[in-house]
Amino acid sequence: MKKKIFVLSILLIFVLSFTVSASAQWDTFVSKDEMTEEETWYATSPYVAPTETMGFPYHNVEASLLVGYNGKSEWVYIVFSEAPNIIDDETKDGYNLIYTRIKWDDEIENVKLTQDWGSKFIHFRSDETIISNIMKSNTVLLELDWYGEGEVYFRFPLEGSADAISKIHSAFED
Repeated sequence: MKKKIFVLSILLIFVLSFTVSASAQWDTFVSKDEMTEEETWYATSPYVAPTETMGFPYHNVEASLLVGYNGKSEWVYIVFSEAPNIIDDETKDGYNLIYTRIKWDDEIENVKLTQDWGSKFIHFRSDETIISNIMKSNTVLLELDWYGEGEVYFRFPLEGSADAISKIHSAFED
């Protein structure tokens, strides 16, 4: 009986560890415009929570890093489970311009982001450079100055991102 429980325990640990590592992988999906039948493909990171839990009402916020491609152009953005409340930004006509820092593995740089008013999405402005960094880095850490929380950090795993981005590109190869 003890041997059976031991074997089941080992099997359970193996299954759980596979599930955790599989869930940390990037994925792809396609969106099709019903009117035009045009496709847009996306490569997406797993959802992550901030490195430190925020207080109410932001305690359940999660984010995912996405790359979109429609065969002609490519873009990068972060989608949040609820609209981020970023401060220390510059108000523009219909959107806010966010100046912040990002860390690719061990290299810190400044970056500009945009957020349409009330949107759950924050867009990067230099897509080509960001996509290159996503594909060649292991992790990225994004800093955001969140209302009532101060500096909040989101660490996105990039393992599998290069394969996922290559897959969305290959969807448009003849």
